[in-house]
Amino acid sequence: MSSREIAALTGKTHKNVIRDIVIMIDAIHKDGSDLSHQAKSMGYVRYKDARGYTSSFDLDQDLTYNLVLGYDAALRLRVVQRWMELESGKGTSVKEAPKRPRKPSFDTTYTRLLKIARTLPGFDENQQCLHAARGTFNMTGVNPLEIMGVTSIAAPNNDAYLTATEIGKEIGLSAMAVNKLLIVEGYQVKVQASSSGSDYQATEKGAPFGRMFDTTRKGGKGSQATLKWSNRIVKRLRPFAPSRETVT
Repeated sequence: MSSREIAALTGKTHKNVIRDIVIMIDAIHKDGSDLSHQAKSMGYVRYKDARGYTSSFDLDQDLTYNLVLGYDAALRLRVVQRWMELESGKGTSVKEAPKRPRKPSFDTTYTRLLKIARTLPGFDENQQCLHAARGTFNMTGVNPLEIMGVTSIAAPNNDAYLTATEIGKEIGLSAMAVNKLLIVEGYQVKVQASSSGSDYQATEKGAPFGRMFDTTRKGGKGSQATLKWSNRIVKRLRPFAPSRETVT
């Protein structure tokens, strides 16, 4: 029986039970009583912490009974009844409360998520970093980019990429018409997005021209993924734009 269980059964503090066990074992060895051979033949197991101090004991039945002989009758009875339960298989040992699971380290989590982010189609390196940082925060509560003071990442060649609205201004179409045209011509597909995701995703044909960007939402709360297009796409869509009437 463990010293912790003895403490729980008798209502004594665990440190006092350890003290009693140490006194008992010392007395057994000193007096050379009939129990000394049991102590020497692993009738007990002493556990120590990292500092070398005794943290707990496990005692066999004889040593447990010998220990509680010094306790009052009611406490002795509890321990004896407990031993009988254990022997009959009706009882289970008292266990320490399970330790709270530790969250994974944020640096390892970020590294692993970044590897996954690099497999995502249509995301540049900056977007991969942002998504890995978000995932790390969700799993560990720590955003590695914020720790380093990185509050935003400038997208490469940001000025060279256009939204559907900006493309529409170039070729005389509404943003809705541009998105429909991009779908018809096989450059993008409409997807069911999350609250922060894009409604569109570039196809294999559109991948060389499209890129995902994080844009700040109105009001500055959070960000929204937006599929933008290289200005090279304008030349490919212009033939499908309505012809402009010549004014004379």
